[in-house]
Amino acid sequence: EMLRSLVGSEMCIRDRNKVLELAENQTSLLTSAYFDQTYNSQPTYIAKKGYSMGMMYGYMYEGTYKYEDFYKSGDTYVLRPGVPYFSSENNTQPGMPKYKDLNGDGIIDTNDRTMIGRGLPIHTGGFTNDFEYKGFDLSILCTYSIGGKVLDGIYNTLLYGNYVGQAKSKMLERAWKNPGDITDIPRIEIGKSYIVTDNSLIDASYFAIKNIALGYSLPSKWMKSIGFDSARLTATADNVVLFNHLKGMDPQYNFTGGTNFGYVPVRTISFGIDITF
Repeated sequence: EMLRSLVGSEMCIRDRNKVLELAENQTSLLTSAYFDQTYNSQPTYIAKKGYSMGMMYGYMYEGTYKYEDFYKSGDTYVLRPGVPYFSSENNTQPGMPKYKDLNGDGIIDTNDRTMIGRGLPIHTGGFTNDFEYKGFDLSILCTYSIGGKVLDGIYNTLLYGNYVGQAKSKMLERAWKNPGDITDIPRIEIGKSYIVTDNSLIDASYFAIKNIALGYSLPSKWMKSIGFDSARLTATADNVVLFNHLKGMDPQYNFTGGTNFGYVPVRTISFGIDITF
């Protein structure tokens, strides 16, 4: 038999915005990522005339310094001529992170920062469908987001530890360890500063099944035979499944453009019965 009824609805929002003017004739305005105190000392976002709001700002990551980038004299490594160096690092070693020298002056400094990603999604939306068949009814709610980036501060915290005993990312298993290693994960060091790069950005797109509700209304003639007017059995699941590019963080609740250590909604399953006398 065909479904007795099928009802569905969908909503989609497309974000198109542009910074037209800034106060006091400024052409750009830098702000810090206050969701993570380790980033507070450096600008992470830029508002610039002619561009979208929520643009992320930082360095372009180029992997790690290779052994062939240096001359070696005894135990001392010296960068070869023409290999850019980071201005705030006075003892560059093989395996340390390397950033792109955008202006080509041989020095990687604040002049080499650029827009590295858009923090706002391009499309967001959701849809729901309601099905009925005989005494059964089923409702499914889904949401999605397309485009945009999220600054994964938790990833950086686990990858670039600031103190001994701090939890570490399993990705450190492939960190640079010996001359000749080729990897995008730098050597393990303690006490280094976090640097905002495009390597810290992750696609914030997702598809989520938010809710599934299944019900069954018992035949009224059965209910009336035992003195009830009606009865309905229900089963509901919330936060059923999430498909995304992040591990351990839900981009649906990313209101600040970056991850933090807040809890994400848990999956719940509940059962019920509604009886009318």
